Amino acid sequence: MEGDTMSELNDLGAEATVLAAGLAQRGLIKTMVELDPGVFTTPIHQIIHTALVDCFRANDPRDHSTVSRRAMQMAASVHQSKAVAESIMNMLGKGEDYAIGFYLDRLNHLHTLRSVRDTALRLVHATEEVAETEDAEMLELGIDRAQEELAAVNRTASPTEADLPMSLDELLGKKFTHDWLIPDLLERTDRLILTGFEGTGKSYLVAQMVMTIAAGMHPFLGTRVSDHNQVLVIDAENSERQTGRRYRMLRERITRLADKYSVPVPDWSKMVRFVIRPEGIALNDPAQMKRIERAIAATQPKFVALGPLYRLHKLDTRDEQAAKELTDAIDRLRVKYKFAVVCEAHVAHGQAGSQRLLRPTGSSLFLRWPEFGFGLRPAQGTESEQHPSRVDLATWRGGREERMWPSTLQHGKEDYQLPWQNGDPDYYDKMRAKGYL
Repeated sequence: MEGDTMSELNDLGAEATVLAAGLAQRGLIKTMVELDPGVFTTPIHQIIHTALVDCFRANDPRDHSTVSRRAMQMAASVHQSKAVAESIMNMLGKGEDYAIGFYLDRLNHLHTLRSVRDTALRLVHATEEVAETEDAEMLELGIDRAQEELAAVNRTASPTEADLPMSLDELLGKKFTHDWLIPDLLERTDRLILTGFEGTGKSYLVAQMVMTIAAGMHPFLGTRVSDHNQVLVIDAENSERQTGRRYRMLRERITRLADKYSVPVPDWSKMVRFVIRPEGIALNDPAQMKRIERAIAATQPKFVALGPLYRLHKLDTRDEQAAKELTDAIDRLRVKYKFAVVCEAHVAHGQAGSQRLLRPTGSSLFLRWPEFGFGLRPAQGTESEQHPSRVDLATWRGGREERMWPSTLQHGKEDYQLPWQNGDPDYYDKMRAKGYL
């Protein structure tokens, strides 16, 4: 629960998200007009909502400047006027691509909870007074008022026209474009789980994805495909020493690769951030979840590397409920902050004589959750190598969309090459045809 205390029953982040979208998306004005002002719990948010609706009703422009001027006029003091203006300024440039259905449901739900709580508190106070005064009529009036208020809450919760799901015409009328992080490979908000046998180098591959995406490079080709990207690593297993060794080598290699091809080197001190908790992180613990969310909110990453999965929950993730709590927590952050995520996961130990599977350990929910599921296994002829020089990038879950992933990876032997680079000649031909080489 966000907000100052649990008893407040509010979510200031959701309130700001809805207002930012209402200011940025003209098509949401009907929703904003119909929205009960009581869903907003701070005077600042209430004033901004009222000013936006008033601008619409007065047929005035609804840009940030006009709404800000009207809101400042409604403020009760100079201090509040400045706070309103600052809040609207912080929303500038945000909200154009927000899907706010989840946040509207949350605000309405919290508003209902606050109404029920307030009614219950008034009834408790009435019973305490009656206990002292023995005034039975006062108790009867208190009960009647509580029943009326709860009935009003129930009526408010009844479906309206605004609750109708999207129509086919509305769906097909939308213009959909890819929001690429890495063209033809990863979109913003994509989910990937990467597994692998011991010694196949999955942790290095995850780190390589982190560093190349930060540098705006293709993770398997090393060519520049985008601007620099903010990334965040949340490591719930390795120590700072272990993590530092891995990323130091990658920084040196990718910096040399960037210099070789005259690609701008990112400011590594800013573009790659770390949360390192070798003792594990329990995302089902509200206090720990809040700390992780604060780190994400401060970083605003476009890509997050997270894991391993089994160390992100207090309970055994073989249990479906525990796994669902974990994926729900990740999804909430992923959707709210719009980042792609790769989760590292372990595979089960194979029995003698059996074919080991690349699926992640834990609940079968992990098989259904991500857009993409890949695992590293030694390529043919490298099975006896302790750290295979070639691996197959095998799918254990069919992708939800067709993307251009290599089928084989091999060690880059030169100090300016990626630790894992494409090992499939056909992949080079396909990427060359696309213009990435």
